[in-house]
Amino acid sequence: MSTLAPLTEAEVRQFVDQWYHNLDIHVPLEGFLAMVADEGIEFRFPEVTVTDKAGVTAWYKRVTATFFDEIHETKELAISTTGDRATVKVLTFWQASVWNPPAPKSERLAFLAGQTWTVKRSDKTRQPVVVTYFVDSFDPVGGSGVLPVKDSTTT
Repeated sequence: MSTLAPLTEAEVRQFVDQWYHNLDIHVPLEGFLAMVADEGIEFRFPEVTVTDKAGVTAWYKRVTATFFDEIHETKELAISTTGDRATVKVLTFWQASVWNPPAPKSERLAFLAGQTWTVKRSDKTRQPVVVTYFVDSFDPVGGSGVLPVKDSTTT
């Protein structure tokens, strides 16, 4: 039986807002990883599935090396809490710019991303952390095409 305080809907809503803000500003890796559970994680992105913090680290380095001027706008958010855990269903309008050398200009991308998360209260920090993060749908908007992701080891 958990002795951790129950998660509240308001707390999870604030956590979701902070998550997207951190992605938009490319918070340093340590700050991003602090929002991810230490074990039992599974992240299913459009381009890769990862099941540990090393995988999340590689993903984060790749996307922050690829995209800039990011904007995540939450369109729909449903939160269901049970004790120290919550299920989050979110629809996010994501925009970003990407430059593919030697193109003379960057390109603007836009996608609607439907996601399901599991969030729990961390045993260590007592703060919410993401345990599972599934991208259920990822639909281009306004002519956006393929999702390019650079290899961070070559940038």
